Amino acid sequence: MSTAKRVLANRYQLNNLIGQGGMADVYTAYDTILNREVAVKILRSSLTGDPIYITRFHREARAAAALSHKNIVAIYDVGEEDDLYYIVMEYVKGPTLKKLLSQRGRLTCAEAVDIMCQITAGVALAHSHGIIHRDIKPQNILVNDVGDAKIADFGIASIQSLSQVTQTNTIMGSLHYMAPEIAKGEKASEQSDIYALGIVFYELLRGEVPFNGESPLNIALKHMRDEMPSVCDFDHSIPQSVENIIIKATAKNEADRYLSANEMLNDLQTCLSRKNEEKLVFEHVEEGQTPTIIADSSTLFNDEEISPKDIDNTMVKVVEKDYKVEEEEVEPVKHHYGMIIGGVLGTLVIAAALVVYFFFIRPANAKLTMINVIGKTQQEAITLLENEGYEVDKNIREELSDEYDEGIVIATDPEADTETKKGDLVTLTVSKGKWIVMNDYVGKTYEEAEKELKELGFTVSKYEQNDEADAGTVIAQSIAKGEKQDPTNDDKKITLTVSKGIEITVPYLLGEKIKTAKSTCESAGFTVKLKTLEPPTDADEIAKMSVNTVVKQSLDPYTKVTRKGETITLYYYDHKPTVPDEQGPDDTTDDDTTENENNGE
Repeated sequence: MSTAKRVLANRYQLNNLIGQGGMADVYTAYDTILNREVAVKILRSSLTGDPIYITRFHREARAAAALSHKNIVAIYDVGEEDDLYYIVMEYVKGPTLKKLLSQRGRLTCAEAVDIMCQITAGVALAHSHGIIHRDIKPQNILVNDVGDAKIADFGIASIQSLSQVTQTNTIMGSLHYMAPEIAKGEKASEQSDIYALGIVFYELLRGEVPFNGESPLNIALKHMRDEMPSVCDFDHSIPQSVENIIIKATAKNEADRYLSANEMLNDLQTCLSRKNEEKLVFEHVEEGQTPTIIADSSTLFNDEEISPKDIDNTMVKVVEKDYKVEEEEVEPVKHHYGMIIGGVLGTLVIAAALVVYFFFIRPANAKLTMINVIGKTQQEAITLLENEGYEVDKNIREELSDEYDEGIVIATDPEADTETKKGDLVTLTVSKGKWIVMNDYVGKTYEEAEKELKELGFTVSKYEQNDEADAGTVIAQSIAKGEKQDPTNDDKKITLTVSKGIEITVPYLLGEKIKTAKSTCESAGFTVKLKTLEPPTDADEIAKMSVNTVVKQSLDPYTKVTRKGETITLYYYDHKPTVPDEQGPDDTTDDDTTENENNGE
């Protein structure tokens, strides 16, 4: 039975799947008792029979529930129902920091410092409770719509009081943020969290992680050996005081790092006000003192994105050795022609055997270079790979793609051009369709936008409000332009805010002097047109008529219009005809008669 739409504990109505991790799936849900939206994390069914994972799952709930901080995702409830183990937590509406970086490229220095102050404060609180996060990275940090950063996923936190649960001290954090001592197989500590914070700070300012490599081992070695690249060299506007925080947080030697997250937070809060700081430099380890590095595959590479097959050996051990070359006495060469002839013949025989071996007998473990099948259809890729001597994994991965249509290969494991062997297992990742990239509907009519969105499978909600835009025009959308949406999601929703226009009441203008009426209408937002009428010929009517006053208006008084600039026409007499046999001046000398404003009429 599908988990979505299920109700847990007669209270939590599960809705959409919004995330998947190594241990659990995360759904949006509605708390029917407290009438609020929440997130529910449910342990993978494949793990519910494993007491170690269940203990770890409950441990996450107990750990995170003890943490009350505005920069840590709050835990509301934990429970078990029909072998489903779940945690109910705060639902943060907003992207992960990683997604924000992918959209923005990088943050400004001020923005990066602000985000780092928030997450470092949350980590400091966790450390004060004896909790080490162990997987600090932008993917585990959420940013809501007002800019608050919240740390999520304490599912792999190492609680010192319960460390016996993971006696092997399994390393589950991402390699790009992993401290050197963890790569050596040592236990995670507060300093390893601080190291990860330093890497995150670098990524916010630079837009990419400092160390990348062709293999997990290569990345780990860079963390242990390579100097941290300079963000100041990349952007000269970044103060040295900011880079110094990264240098100190990511020092190879734990003793050189911040002693606590609070100490790092204090530096973050003052770094932008500290000027002319010298670059921080630590003494390097003397040559020849490099320690033994031991990285077991069950620890270093126990991550969703990394598996032991990514390296040649399951154990890597680099140990310094002293090599001593001893001189040996060399006996004089004795020239025996028989031996020379035999040697030549032997060499020819060996050469012939090698030719046969390499050109006619293909060894089972011959080295191959992985071919590139990206852009091929799934079946084309399978055929090409099998012809090359590979075994193709029957479990085909599917992901959405920015570039490739459904059914096209977008990635392989191992990657193209890497060294492989005949018979190696290749896993294909195939596009399940392209992301929907949200268009900008602001300025379109609601009908146009609704039609386009419905064709993309969205349920469209309409919210109306008064606005200067023409009535029926879209003035805002709940999903921003450029955001990606999963086309396979059957519950895609968007709200369009639509202008009702501006309600302007038409004033009563009859009998008003034409100049006064015109000014009144223009102040209310109308476009005014003036039009003269032919005077009456009847003497009685002439006697009653007024000159330069409104006698008629095109829009009825007290009606409402919904946009500025609506045209209203005011009609008036610009002169009073002379009545026969009647002496004396007429009213055409009124002040307003000198100004005949007909706007081209």
